[in-house]
Amino acid sequence: MSAAPSAPFNGVVVGTAFGPVTYDVSEAANDRYWEAAGISHAARTAGVLYPPMAANLTILAFQTVAPDPLLHTAQRLECRAVAHAPIAVTVSGSVTDRFERRGREYVEVTTTTTDAGGSELWISVATFVEAGA
Repeated sequence: MSAAPSAPFNGVVVGTAFGPVTYDVSEAANDRYWEAAGISHAARTAGVLYPPMAANLTILAFQTVAPDPLLHTAQRLECRAVAHAPIAVTVSGSVTDRFERRGREYVEVTTTTTDAGGSELWISVATFVEAGA
């Protein structure tokens, strides 16, 4: 017998919290983000963290509570501070909206990424739909 399908996004509801989850960002990993974006800039050579990596960190943190494959449909990012690699960053967040559009369930999550001292680096708001939904 196969298992019954799970509720979309593992049943999370508005207010469901996730994290804190800590991720180490090496100099090499940070540079790969810059390289993939095709950006050659003084900030890159100075080791400044590439802010759009917050999108990937948001996905990784959210998937601690909703592990099924997701499609990332929207992203808003607020940059609060500059940090340099290598660094350990911590991501905490919550589900801030659930809605249906064109017969598909969507979820919006908001995360805060901080450095080891607790200073906010990025606020990320991302929208997802389950893959294959």
